[in-house]
Amino acid sequence: MNRTIKLLLLAVVVFSSTNLLAAERYQEIVNRLNALKGKYPLITHIFSIGTNDDNVPLYAMRVSLTPTEADPNKVAHLVVGTHHGNELAAPQSTMHLLEKVLEKYSSRALFAEGLDDREFVFIPVLNVSGYNAANRHEKGRDPNRDYAGPCHSATGGKLKSIRALTEHVASRLYTGSITIHGYVGALTYPWGVNVGNPQSLDHNTYDRITRNAAAINGYRHGTSTDIVYPVDGAYEDYVYWKHGIWSLLVELKDGSKDDIEKTSDAMYSFLEALDSSPSTKNQLTSACNRAGTLDLMNE
Repeated sequence: MNRTIKLLLLAVVVFSSTNLLAAERYQEIVNRLNALKGKYPLITHIFSIGTNDDNVPLYAMRVSLTPTEADPNKVAHLVVGTHHGNELAAPQSTMHLLEKVLEKYSSRALFAEGLDDREFVFIPVLNVSGYNAANRHEKGRDPNRDYAGPCHSATGGKLKSIRALTEHVASRLYTGSITIHGYVGALTYPWGVNVGNPQSLDHNTYDRITRNAAAINGYRHGTSTDIVYPVDGAYEDYVYWKHGIWSLLVELKDGSKDDIEKTSDAMYSFLEALDSSPSTKNQLTSACNRAGTLDLMNE
């Protein structure tokens, strides 16, 4: 066998191995969910919110004293990772926060301090095909531009994964929601659309809560428009605008172990500080500004 053929065969092996590893990214997250289910069987339940355009189940984990079904009488929080598949630290951060919550509430002595009247749902990977390929998009679309919003008339949900998530969000009352991205190093909140005044009617409350959370990990904080850039069709604005859910956009700084650890504490601080019900002041009060909209496509 000559040297050229050997090199070609080696290239095929490397390419195949790389593809195999990529295809296993989501499966590795699912395996971790199953391991947590085995470790904490009494307070966890794995379920699918639906499937994506490839008919792959989108798995979630509920943490609750009654984990097999949602309890509408409990305060519920939702954490969503990996809208953008190339932000590989997002599912790791989601899983780390999930593990932190499970450790906190695994002791019976702590049940009376919170888990008796609240529950959490974690969706580590929403954009499965993008995550497996380390690609921002899903089926050629940006998932975090596929939601309805206050500044455009699109109904959203061209992607099946986004339709599944919006249907899940509407299926019960959620008080707080966090979506995890990278890499800016910021904790931001509505509004994130291009408006004259991006401050919502809840701005003072948001500012107070995120200021305290940001003190934990040293991130900047403020509205998504001011700190990141304005976009239409993003999840973080959608859930606040549509359902009054207290929404936090987390932009990891670098996704390092230390960054994820500190940011998990910051995210938990945000959820702990929320009132027990969604906002009733979630109406957009500033005019949408179509001129000069900037979408850098790297949120």
